[in-house]
Amino acid sequence: MAQEPLLSPKELSQAVGISVTQIRALMNEGRLEYLAISPKTRLLTMSGWEKFRQTATRSAGHTGNDANNQTAAHADGQPVRQADMQTGKE
Repeated sequence: MAQEPLLSPKELSQAVGISVTQIRALMNEGRLEYLAISPKTRLLTMSGWEKFRQTATRSAGHTGNDANNQTAAHADGQPVRQADMQTGKE
């Protein structure tokens, strides 16, 4: 049975195009799976990256307000319309 290659944070960073700092932050947050070889050595796999990517990807049109089921509103409580956003009306 073939084993998947283990990658350092730097190697994964180069493969997927984000910084080593971002990779380590995702690992520290528990959002990106890794294999702890020792207290200082943590290795990753591309399949772990793909799992993260699938769970972190949002559909088109998703905004932060969707998560809370809230809509933007003016001070008087009226919903903000697209035209208001373009003109900056408050």
